Amino acid sequence: MKYRKLGKAGWDVSAVSMGCWGIGGQWGPVEEKQAIDTIRAALDAGVNLFDTADAYGLGQSEIYTGKALKDVRSKVYIATKVGNWARRYNDPPQLKSIYSITNCCDASLYRLGTDYIDLYQCHVGTPENPEIFVEAFELLKKQGKIREYAISTNDLASLKALDAEGGCASCQINYSVLNRSAEKDILPYCRENNIGVLLRGPIAQGLLVDKFTAETRFEDTVRQKWNPDGDQRKDFLAKLDTVAALRSLVPKGSDMLTFALRFVLANPAVTCPIPGMKTPEQARANAAAADGELDAATLSAIDKICPPGV
Repeated sequence: MKYRKLGKAGWDVSAVSMGCWGIGGQWGPVEEKQAIDTIRAALDAGVNLFDTADAYGLGQSEIYTGKALKDVRSKVYIATKVGNWARRYNDPPQLKSIYSITNCCDASLYRLGTDYIDLYQCHVGTPENPEIFVEAFELLKKQGKIREYAISTNDLASLKALDAEGGCASCQINYSVLNRSAEKDILPYCRENNIGVLLRGPIAQGLLVDKFTAETRFEDTVRQKWNPDGDQRKDFLAKLDTVAALRSLVPKGSDMLTFALRFVLANPAVTCPIPGMKTPEQARANAAAADGELDAATLSAIDKICPPGV
C-alpha cells in the first residue's frame, strides 16, 4: 500500500481507502461478521482510513466500523458525516443550529465507540447554512471531539463556504472515469489550496467493475433507478456502452476495477478513492490497485473515450 498526505491535516492515509456505505445495508443485507471481516481484510491490506456516515443504514455502518476498529483505534483514521440522517426515508434532519450538529456528533461518537472522530464531514452537498456547520465544527475541534472537518460536495461555492475560515481539511468528491466534471473547477481548487480529496463513486456504483449487462436487475435501494422502470435507465445503458469502449484499454493481466481506481489515482489533486467494499475479497482487490499506475499512453487513450472535464 502507498500513502499520501491528506491536505491540511497532513496525515499519511492509504492511497486506496475504504468507503463503508456498503456495509450499512442499503446495497443489500450485510451481517455483522461479514462487515467486520471486510474491514479487517482492508486493514490487513494496508488501508488506514475508513469513511462512513450516520445516514448509512441509520447508524449501522458506524456501529460495525467502530467494532471492527476498536482494538486499533489509534492507528487508523475514521471519517464520518452529518446531515443526511433519514433523508432517503424522506425525513431529513433539521440542522438549524450548531447544537443540532453537535448532538449528531455525540450520537456518532456513541455508535463508533470512540471519544473522537478524525474527520467530520458535512454530508449536505449545498448547505443553506454553511456558517452553522463551520461554527459547530470549530466548537467540536475545541472540545476535542473531532480532529478535522470537511465537506462532501461537487459544488465549488459550497466548498469555499466551508473553508471560509481556512479550516476545511478535505473535500469528498464524486469522480470517476465516467464522471470527470470535477476536473473543471473543484479538483484544481483543492490542489491549489492544499485541501485533501476523498473520492466517492470511483467505480461508479459498480459499473466500473464491468459485471453488469442490459439484463441486470437491481434489488438494492440505491441502484433501482437503473431498472427498466427507473428514471435513469438511459443513462445506465449509455454508461454500459462507455465501459465496453474502455475495456480494450485495460492492461493485459489487469481488470476494469483496477483500471478505474488507477485512473483516479493519476489525478494529482486526489488523495484517495474510497470505493465501497462488502466482502474481504473486494477489500483485498481494491487495496491492490494502489500498487501500480496507468501509463501516459493509456491515460491519453482514455481522454478520447471519456473527455476531460465531462
